[in-house]
Amino acid sequence: MAEPPGLGEPVRTFDARPARRRALTWLAALAAAVAVLVPLAVAAFLSGRAWLGAPLTVIAMGCAAAAGWVAGWGIVWKRAPVVHLYTGGLVVSPPPAADGATSTSAHRAHRDGRRETDTWGDHTPQGTLATRGPGGDAAVFVWDDLVSVTVSGVHLGGRAPASSSGSTLGAGGSGPTGGTRWRFTVVSSDGHVLRFGDELPGVRLLGETIAAEVTRRAVPRHLAAVKAGETVRLGPFTIDLEGVEKDGQRVPWQAVREVGIEDGLVIVRSYGGRPDLAAVAGHMPDALPFTLLCDQIKELLGTH
Repeated sequence: MAEPPGLGEPVRTFDARPARRRALTWLAALAAAVAVLVPLAVAAFLSGRAWLGAPLTVIAMGCAAAAGWVAGWGIVWKRAPVVHLYTGGLVVSPPPAADGATSTSAHRAHRDGRRETDTWGDHTPQGTLATRGPGGDAAVFVWDDLVSVTVSGVHLGGRAPASSSGSTLGAGGSGPTGGTRWRFTVVSSDGHVLRFGDELPGVRLLGETIAAEVTRRAVPRHLAAVKAGETVRLGPFTIDLEGVEKDGQRVPWQAVREVGIEDGLVIVRSYGGRPDLAAVAGHMPDALPFTLLCDQIKELLGTH
């Protein structure tokens, strides 16, 4: 693939195509096994050899169940995603679709975002959807195009992965061996939604990089808005120079003890018997920028 200009140096490619090919191979093999075993089992029963027909039936049922499990993996029935990570942004194939439900909020958060359609040439504009022929289309995003990220981690043991205010991802691994399945939902300034999950090998590294880049840009932007007297809304929380509020409950900054992420929750802890505020981190866009923004506002107001 020709490297798009303006994205800096290539860092890593996250490619789900090998996993999809393996899944299709397994699906075909299991389906073939069922097609062979079922007639053999029927013939064995009809010939009075139940001792042979019974195990063949059990094996065929096991193969059918395994085939159903593989078929239920969504990546089998759609194009496998490929993400090229650069120092200055991402190239994503196939291109993500615009989500009408998020488009308005994305524009509100980053009004100078734009969408342009072009082919890669001497310049790759921000938010470009670049087409490179049949099956070769890709979306190009520089970091400034990405305005929001939601991180969700499902622990295979049933407990949310522990996190702190320094990281939304905590110390757990990724996928079955690491014990946590990560999913990242990223919104661009023009309303395109990028969703990355365990179908991408190494998705945690990709998600950490995106979250860090979005956070690095979002916090100064929101802090400037708060300093200007505006109210900033991040997920279910609203923030201004007076305090932080959720569901009608307001905590002034002098009563905020700490803001952090732990056990899958974004928590605002309070002094003086005031109620703590909490939200599920996996359902909240920009959980990490929220905690860092609160810390910076407290520092600005001298309430640390």
